[in-house]
Amino acid sequence: MSIEESAEILYTQLLNELISNYDDFIEIKDSENVTIHKTDVTAALSLQATVTTIITLLIQILVTDDELAADITDQLLSTQQMEVQKKTVIQIINCYNITITLSDASIMNSVQILTQTLNVLLVEAGIL
Repeated sequence: MSIEESAEILYTQLLNELISNYDDFIEIKDSENVTIHKTDVTAALSLQATVTTIITLLIQILVTDDELAADITDQLLSTQQMEVQKKTVIQIINCYNITITLSDASIMNSVQILTQTLNVLLVEAGIL
């Protein structure tokens, strides 16, 4: 399997997993004039999956010991899985004239950490 095929498969798996672990459930009962503003996080999750894929491929290229590279990659992916799971349940019962705004900075925090990790790997590899 080529690096491109491996990257595409890994990216698809990561993105699907991230999207399935990120969920909002809003239940509205006996309420009027409820306004909900929700940020679409798909692009941020895609960016997170992309950076994780790049880091994973870079580790596989830089670490000559295949077993060690697999261990490092497994640790990275398991850490990311623990950080990303977000399930939100909101119940709006007997409310009138309310506005709810849902946003999530945790995804961007995760992307920032991954980007810093990628930067360190590139510097250590002598690429930057």
